[in-house]
Amino acid sequence: MMVSRGLFGWSPPHVQPLTPVSEVSEPPESPSPYADPTAEGGGGGDDGGVGPAGEEDEMDEAEPPPAAVPFKHLFKCADRLDWGLMVVGGVAAACHGLALVVYLHLFGKAINLLEEQDRNLLFHQIKERALYFLYIAIGVFIAGWIEVSCWILTGERQTAVIRSKYVQVLLNQDMSFFDTYGNNGDIVSQVLSDVLLIQSALSEKVGNYIHNMATFFGGLAIGLINCWQIALLTLATGPFIVAAGGISNIFLHRLAENIQDAYAEAASIAEQAILYVRTLYAFANETLAKYSYATSLQATLRYGILISLVQGLGLGFTYGLAICSCALQLWVGRSLIVKGKANGGEVIVALFSIILSGLGLNQAATNFYSFEQGRIAAYRLFEMISRSTSTSNNSGKTPESVQGDIEFRNVYFSYLSRPEIPILSGFYLTVPARKTVALVGRNGSGKSSIIPLMERFYDPTLGEVLLDGENIKNLKLEWLRSQIGLVTQEPALLSLSIKENIAYGRSATSDQIEEAAKTAHAHTFITSLPNGYDTQVGRAGASLTDEQKIKISVARAVLSNPSILLLDEVTGGLDFEAEKSVQDSLDVLMLGRSTVIIARRLSLIRNADYIAVMEEGQLVEMGTHEELVGLNGLYCELVRCEEASRLPKRTPSRTSKELQLEESILPEPSMAKSPSLQRTHGGSGFVPAFRSSDANNQNSSSPHSPPSEDNNNNNPTTTPLFDSKPPDLPRIETAAQNRNNSFESKLPDLPKIETSQTLNRNLSNPSDPESPISPLLISDPQSERSHSKTFSRRLEIRATQPPRTDSDANSSSKPPSFWRLAKLSLAEWLYFLLGSVGAAVFGAFNPLLAYIIALIVAAYYRIGARDIHTEVNRWCSLIVGMGVITVVANFLQHFYFGIMGEKMTERVRRMMFSAMLRNEAGWFDAEENSADALSMRLANDATFVRAAFSNRLSVFIQDLAAVVVALVIGMLLQWRVALVALGTLPVLTCSAIAQKLWLLGFSRGIQEMHQKASSILEDSVRNIYTVVAFCASDKIMDLYTHQLDLIFTKSLLHGLLIGLGFGFSQFLLFACNSLLLWFTAHSVHNGHLSLVTALKEYTVFSFVTFALVEPFGLAPYILKRRKSLRSVFEIIDRTPKIDPDDSAGLKPPNVYGRIEFKNVDFHYPTRPEISVLSNFSLKITNGQTIAVVGVTGSGKSTIVSLIERFYDPVSGQIMLDGRDLNLFNLRWLRSHMGLVQQDPVIFSTTIRENIIYARHNATESEMKEAARIANAHHFISSLPHGYDTHVGMRGVDLTPGQKQRIAIARVVLKNAPILLLDEASSAIESESSKVVQEALDMLVMGNKTTVLIAHRAAMMKHVDCVVVLNGGKIVEQGTHDELVRLNGLYVKLMQPHFKGLRPHRFM
Repeated sequence: MMVSRGLFGWSPPHVQPLTPVSEVSEPPESPSPYADPTAEGGGGGDDGGVGPAGEEDEMDEAEPPPAAVPFKHLFKCADRLDWGLMVVGGVAAACHGLALVVYLHLFGKAINLLEEQDRNLLFHQIKERALYFLYIAIGVFIAGWIEVSCWILTGERQTAVIRSKYVQVLLNQDMSFFDTYGNNGDIVSQVLSDVLLIQSALSEKVGNYIHNMATFFGGLAIGLINCWQIALLTLATGPFIVAAGGISNIFLHRLAENIQDAYAEAASIAEQAILYVRTLYAFANETLAKYSYATSLQATLRYGILISLVQGLGLGFTYGLAICSCALQLWVGRSLIVKGKANGGEVIVALFSIILSGLGLNQAATNFYSFEQGRIAAYRLFEMISRSTSTSNNSGKTPESVQGDIEFRNVYFSYLSRPEIPILSGFYLTVPARKTVALVGRNGSGKSSIIPLMERFYDPTLGEVLLDGENIKNLKLEWLRSQIGLVTQEPALLSLSIKENIAYGRSATSDQIEEAAKTAHAHTFITSLPNGYDTQVGRAGASLTDEQKIKISVARAVLSNPSILLLDEVTGGLDFEAEKSVQDSLDVLMLGRSTVIIARRLSLIRNADYIAVMEEGQLVEMGTHEELVGLNGLYCELVRCEEASRLPKRTPSRTSKELQLEESILPEPSMAKSPSLQRTHGGSGFVPAFRSSDANNQNSSSPHSPPSEDNNNNNPTTTPLFDSKPPDLPRIETAAQNRNNSFESKLPDLPKIETSQTLNRNLSNPSDPESPISPLLISDPQSERSHSKTFSRRLEIRATQPPRTDSDANSSSKPPSFWRLAKLSLAEWLYFLLGSVGAAVFGAFNPLLAYIIALIVAAYYRIGARDIHTEVNRWCSLIVGMGVITVVANFLQHFYFGIMGEKMTERVRRMMFSAMLRNEAGWFDAEENSADALSMRLANDATFVRAAFSNRLSVFIQDLAAVVVALVIGMLLQWRVALVALGTLPVLTCSAIAQKLWLLGFSRGIQEMHQKASSILEDSVRNIYTVVAFCASDKIMDLYTHQLDLIFTKSLLHGLLIGLGFGFSQFLLFACNSLLLWFTAHSVHNGHLSLVTALKEYTVFSFVTFALVEPFGLAPYILKRRKSLRSVFEIIDRTPKIDPDDSAGLKPPNVYGRIEFKNVDFHYPTRPEISVLSNFSLKITNGQTIAVVGVTGSGKSTIVSLIERFYDPVSGQIMLDGRDLNLFNLRWLRSHMGLVQQDPVIFSTTIRENIIYARHNATESEMKEAARIANAHHFISSLPHGYDTHVGMRGVDLTPGQKQRIAIARVVLKNAPILLLDEASSAIESESSKVVQEALDMLVMGNKTTVLIAHRAAMMKHVDCVVVLNGGKIVEQGTHDELVRLNGLYVKLMQPHFKGLRPHRFM
């Protein structure tokens, strides 16, 4: 009898215990910067903040249930064919569900044959029953095939219709919809997950529900027909068993939520550490990260052990009560038999029919959750499908020709998602036909809203937008957009070929596309690609540079041949060479077209026909560049602001008179230390003559005030953007003094700089709090020590470098052995022992219970029993005793194996995380080692180790005990039948594996097929503005529909194959039982065994069928998880190419800062075919400041990575103070370097912890001094919570400029003798950039060795040496003035920053 081991269907929920690495490090001196502690008093608007658990529960209870559609509405997209498939699939599912009940009824009839005395007649009747079983097997095969195939097909058909309707509506929404719900792809991923929920609910879950309900009603009917008394008694005891499981399930559900919340904190710590691994390495804070992660895992461990406790008790009482209930039914059955009201077969069938009925009901109930999720998902999708599409006019006028006169007349506008914020307020603008107008203004001035209004993504709240005198609301929308060409800084490329991306929904020949590409200067690079115009791009294809993407975008605009051109800061993110190339393309495109340029870099638009200056949604100035400069208004202020941030002034410490005299003197070129960096009074420091103020504190009431940076107009080497001097420029001294006074009055907590006497006094006492030069900026090699005592040790010289082994060669390609897994749990051997005893006892009870039931059945028929009362009473008492022992056995098994598994998961997680943070930075460059991938592996792979070992070991011991006891009983009774049962084992294994795969859900097999379709849709939604602007919605819809057609064709075959496999697996299950029954009857007929022995043999082996199969059924699970197991131990066992734990590395007491590159060759590990540095040599003396410039990809940033030893050179040497970098202890080396990255890394914690991340033992005054130097103290102090302000996830609550200053403060606090600055301010807007630049000026004032990687012209003029890279080699080297006179590559790179050097129209 094939009875599932989970009596009454209660089985534990799938709780994936969550878990940790080797030793836990000593706690650090300060709180972890990774943790995301809940702010006191509630989380305010912070999503991450979680209140007390009680409050959360109350909130959850108060929440209304989510809206859902009625169940029948799930099928609203079904057509006649779908209804036909569902009816046929439903009938097949019902037949399949009834098969096991019918089998049980026939088995009861076979038991009644025990009364038959004629052996030949008995043999023929049992053979007949075996044949019936075979017929059932054939019927199940056909029903299973039809059931699965029909439900898969109808599910795919219906969801394809839902997908198409959703996408059709989505692509036709107004832009306000995307403003409200976002256009970052979440809408698409939501529809993907929602459709899968609907598909699961209306296909496989409905079929599964019908199947199980047929089993429920069939079992109930068969039980009542055979023996209604036993059936009712079994039903009466059922609620007690269900209650035992239900109570434990309630606790398990709560604990499962708690354990997920507990691991979320650990996961956040791990993700931030991996995501910002270069910052973590640069500050040598691996120990802090490991300790934080290990500490946060302890809560997970505690909840996991509690889950094991509840699970053990819940299962114990459930199974114990079920066994005692069984004893009760068998004991009552004796009375019924004695009174002649039933026979033995009827009692047994009634008992197990009701049990089977309960199992069916329980399994059917598990589908309700899926139905509910499907109904909720359907509500979300159907609500979207029922939304009205764009209300724009598609039946307006279509003028025959377009002149291109554009007028904004008294326009008021605010976004629908933010109606309270006015964007335009009474805005007027006229763009004459075929003229170019550039719009400029501060952030938030409203300039970016002009393009969407012109494209009619939105309509004005009030006012009109006119084209050739006609309100654009009266024009046909598709025609209007066809007249406009849009080119943006972030071009939208779909996951299609280049040819299709240029056409972008328009009908065009190959010749037209090629011509457009040639005009856009894109033809050359496209034809150089292997597949030319057929090269796939986007996320699924080749990666293109920003320059190449923009050229494709320009080609797209050329192909549309627009009358009007809208350019949104097209070249803002490109380097100078790429910028020049793209600008050439744009110059051709703009000829003869009305053009509107949204400009953030003013140097690019000075040749525009008109420049319109916006402020607070209004036009405040308009004219040519020269006219606006002459006005000396807002435009003039913006230009000065940009120029000041681009070329910051670093001056030597002189008096104001000396400064005034030096303004007009050109400094002599020199390779020695520049005057701006020369030490005064013995090299103890120097001070700037003045500092510029924070842009945020500018006095808005004086729009004509001079910029807060020294003007350089009298310096012949730095010609600004002005063609004529503004009126106040001659008053340099007064302006400078006013600026200084104004600056100091605004920031009184910053040091004042007055006279040389003050300077002398300050320099003589560097610790004076009023000192303008902080001790943090002074690096004295004689007194330089590591700030952490843990890095200090006696100087040792290593003769040879230990061999570095490649990780790939080192990592084991074989999955870890069982003993390797066992060793991880050796510490828990006692738990293993106790758990194994429980598992073995519980497993052995399975065949023993079957054997005792067979003895009771024999007693019912008085075979070998003298007194039926005595025999049945004895065996029933024994079953009750087994029920009591079952409670204890289950508790031992699940509790102790649970503890063992939790500790193993925790240990593996810690080992994995520690091993990850041991790897060199280059390891994280690989796609499979991204932050998301590694975080996922930490979360999941460790639980796979537990599942493959601890959980499965528990089940294996349990089932092994069942198999061994069954085989022993079988061999003792009759070895022939035992061997046949053993022979059916491989066949039953195949059946169990196939059934398990089916139960995982048959929609999963086709999920991968939807990936390409969803990627097309995601790309479209992310770039919805471009899709709508080029009227490409229909093209997207056609592509998506084509993908769905391909998917359906594949799913048709897929469904038939899965149905065939499932049906065949069910056939094997029944066929094997038929064979066993036939062979048992054959053995009785031949006299090899008695009738009662035959009954015992067959009952025992029928009972343990599942126990026999399950150990082998685990094989696919283990095989499936072998990759996860292998990945875990590959991470743990990997030998890093750059070993941070090498204790033999040098730790000298002094660092002087001399750096030398000797013939260095380098390529990145993930791109070995691309050489980055070739035979590169460079000397940097201690205390020298050098700037490295070059085009994108020339190897600038690589220099910083090599000095930090994120990578090692392929060949050559990098020396520090005359020794190879490889000889130094890695963490010691990094502790003496300060790194400021282009994208500042801010951890999700307080500002205080972000700054002291550099040095955990820093005092409060040191931290604030560092913030002052970094120009950060003022803005931090102005925040409500000051330094204790929580910055949000990844610093989302701060502006880029504020984040940059906090990162600079962190480096200042570190006080390292070597500074590495990688494009520290190029990504920030002009006003913020100026403040950041001041902070950088202060940072490099001390006598520290400084390497500045400059992508823009920042601090070029006053560094000691400028190094120009091209193709991984130094092509020019010298001071700024020397390189300008050389007129080589450096001058070309710097052209956009000087007047008149670019011949292009808008440069």
